[in-house]
This record gives sequence, C-alpha cells and structure tokens, in this order.
Amino acid sequence: MIIRENLEIAVSQIKSGKMRSILTTLGITIGISTVIFIVAILEGYNASMTKQLNILGANTFQIQRNDVFTGIQIGRRAKRKYRKILKKEYAQAINRNCDLVEAAGAEVWQYSTVLSYKDKKSNPNMMVAGADPEFFENNGYFISEGRILTAEDVRFRHRVIVLGMDAVDLLFPYTDPLGKFIKINGVRFRVIGVLEKMGAATFGQSRDNRSIIPISAFETLWGKFRSVKISVRVKKGADFKEAESQVIGVLRKLRKVPPGKENDFGILSNDTLIDSFNKIALQIKLAAVLLGLVSLLVGSIGVMNIMLVTVTERTREIGVRKAVGARRTVILTQFLSEAVLLTLIGGLIGMLLGFGLAGLVAVLLKIPFMVPIWVVIDSIVVTSIVGILAGLYPAARAAKMNPITALRYE
Repeated sequence: MIIRENLEIAVSQIKSGKMRSILTTLGITIGISTVIFIVAILEGYNASMTKQLNILGANTFQIQRNDVFTGIQIGRRAKRKYRKILKKEYAQAINRNCDLVEAAGAEVWQYSTVLSYKDKKSNPNMMVAGADPEFFENNGYFISEGRILTAEDVRFRHRVIVLGMDAVDLLFPYTDPLGKFIKINGVRFRVIGVLEKMGAATFGQSRDNRSIIPISAFETLWGKFRSVKISVRVKKGADFKEAESQVIGVLRKLRKVPPGKENDFGILSNDTLIDSFNKIALQIKLAAVLLGLVSLLVGSIGVMNIMLVTVTERTREIGVRKAVGARRTVILTQFLSEAVLLTLIGGLIGMLLGFGLAGLVAVLLKIPFMVPIWVVIDSIVVTSIVGILAGLYPAARAAKMNPITALRYE
C-alpha cells in the first residue's frame, strides 16, 4: 500500500513539472539511446557481415600482399609499405608443391572500369578481374549461362569475358549477351558466360558489378607488374591448417624469407575476416558503452540536483507527513521512488529512441534489425541503479529533516 502511494505521488510530481522532468532525464535518455543504437547496429551489421564475409569458397583461403580487412589495414604500415609484390607464378608453384591443395589460382583487380556495347556504356563503377580458371570455384562464383574461363583462354590470351549481372542489365537489357562483343578501354572481348546474380552486400553495395577476363588478357590492358591475390582451395578431408602451413612454406622459400622472420604476405580466410571484424566491433561497443556511461553520469548528476531542489520545495510537505506519523523509511522510499521513476522514464524514452534510430538505419543500410535482450535488461537495471544512487542523498536528506523545522520553512 505504501509503495503504491509513493508511486502515485511520484507520478503526480513528475506530471506537475513535465518540462523539468524531460530536461532532467535528457542525459539518461542520450546515454541509453546511444548504447542501444550502436549495439543494435553492430549486431545487425555483424549478422550481415558474417554472411557477407564468407566471400571465399568452402575450405579456401587467400594470399595477399598486405594484411587487410575490408579496407582497414592492420599491422605496421612501415613493414607493409616495402613488401614485394605477389606474382602469378606463385599459384603454379603452390599447385606443384603442396599435396594438400586442390587448386590455387591468381587474380588481380581493376576498379572503376567502364564496359561498353555499341552505343551503351556501363556505370564507371565496374570491377574487372584478371583471373586463372581456379578463381571461380575458389571464390564461390557460379555461372548462370555460358562457361567459365579455361586454361587455354589464359595460355593464349583469349579476349573473352564472363559478365556480372549489373553489366548484363545495363548493356543487354533485352538481348542474350552470349557471343556478343563488348569493349574495355577500346579492346573487344567476347562474352562467354554470365555470373549468377549475387545481390547487394552490406551497406547496399552491389556484388554484381564485377566481370572476369583471363589474367593474361588483363596484363595486355593494365600491365604485368601488379601484385596479385592467390586463392587456395584445400583438398576435401585434408587438414586446413596443415595445408596452410604447406603454402606458407612454399611462399617463404620463393620469396626468400629468412628463418625467424615474419611472413611478408598476408593469409586471409573467412574465419580470419570474421574474427577481425568482431575485434573491431568489440572496440566500437566498448566505446559506445563508455559514451553511454558518461551520459548516464551527467544524467545522474542532473537527477540528483533536481531531487535536491524538489526536497527543498517540498520541505513543508515533509514536515506535515512526519508530524502525522510518517517514518523516515517512508519518506526515504518516497523520494527514492521518484528518482528511480524519473530515470526509468528517461531510460524508456532512450530505449524507444535507440530502437527507432537503429531500425531506420537498418532499413537504409539493408541490414537485419537486431536488439539483443541483454542490452534491454542491462538498460533497465542500469537506469534503476542510477536512479537509486542519484536519489539516495536527497532522499536521505528529506528523511532526516526535523518536522518542527520543516513546518516552519517558508
């Protein structure tokens, strides 16, 4: 009964000063909404990236010149800067010397390319890969029409191309592209295949804006002296780590890396990409929690100040209640209830705001909307604790008041 009465008094007091209550809880609202928004976005982004980062085929890893992760370079820049390029011949050496490897193939990319067919031109955001035939299965690219590249295409520098669906939609909206000739930098390539539609990746970026030509033909367009990437597919049933060690051994020998020195190339797999992303996501979550705690600290100070003001304004009321027999615990509980209710309202508004912003951004970025239950529970618990801590001193001050002095207060 006493708890219900205290809650009713708390609600009436908050209603009587709506604007003051809103301003008081602003810090709480900002803190909770910040944490929920960032955690929800990261959870949705993580779910999307876990799917999207499986960019390599099953049981496959990739060799790159530098250690990179979705554009964020890791490691010491000074050492990466002077790394020797990876050569396409390394893929052939891996195939010859690693008995746990099913197939290794080289690839190299040219970005921001325009493809043309008669009077039609693609957007300038097309990606063209020069690749070995192993590229397709190793990287999980599948053909919907036509065929993939062959060893003969690479050996004889055939000017053939496998198109992605973005290029097909733009250049051949009502025509079968197979057998047609497109131009890249003024050079004609015959369309021999079309990749299956892959859809949009995280942040809405297209995964269909890439086309593949023989790596030898790529060299005639853009030169031979670029560093390649090498995709390596491990044999079924073979130990993945052991196969990786075999490849590392071959590459260290080819690149003359002295014993005891670190590799001068990077190893990437689906697991390493996801692990790297999770580490970055964890750092962002910690930063979000820290920002939220700062906002909550500021908000708790605001709540404590407003509760002190409230205690002062209601001094006569406290005196009357104590004069008619209200005990210290009753007065203490009353003001603690007001403080907790105030912070919970701020936390609830913060949660709703965080949910709304996260949902909006999830729609815009085309990622799942995910809010872990732990963040909701933690938000309620934290706001309650903040309310108790912020209201404890003002409530104790009110409970200790002398009723006679309080009744004389003007």
